[in-house]
Formats: sequence, structure tokens, C-alpha cells
Amino acid sequence: MLTRKEFAFIASLLVLVCFAAWFYGKGRQSGQQTAAKTVDKVVTQAVTLNDGAQVKTLQTQLTAARSEAAAFKSKLAEAARANPAPTDCRLPDGLRDDLNR
Repeated sequence: MLTRKEFAFIASLLVLVCFAAWFYGKGRQSGQQTAAKTVDKVVTQAVTLNDGAQVKTLQTQLTAARSEAAAFKSKLAEAARANPAPTDCRLPDGLRDDLNR
């Protein structure tokens, strides 16, 4: 049989183990929350950086497309102002239509 001192010692030891387990669980949960916050910050920064790079790429492509459109527009304007070729140098309309298909 256990004496009162032994029972009190075992009971206090059990209470200490329970508190230690509780504190360990709280610390572990806090560590997981901190890790999740860190991962969230890193991912947010990576997405922002990646979005910035994509925006720069798209802006470069847009500038190139605008330049190409301006060059094409000037060619169209020049072609609209041009005089047609003499009739002896021109293809017959039917042949020209067949070639353009």
C-alpha cells in the first residue's frame, strides 16, 4: 500500500507531467503558427516579385506591339496615298484575286 507521502508525491508528479505536456503542446502550436506566418510572408513576397516581373515583361511586349502597329499604320497611310501602277504593269484583277486567296 502507498503511504500518504508516496501518494502525494505521485499525484504531484502526475500534475507536473500534465502541466509540462500542456506547455509543450502550447509551445508547439505557437511554433506552428509562427512558421505558418513566416511561410505566408515569404509566399506573398514571392508572388509580388513574380507579378512585378510579369508586368515588366508584358509592358515590354505592349511597347513592341505598339511600335509594330505604328509602323504598319504608316505603311497603310503610304499605300493609301500611292498612285496605282500603270495598267500595263498591273496583274489582271482575276489573277490578283486568285493570288490573294
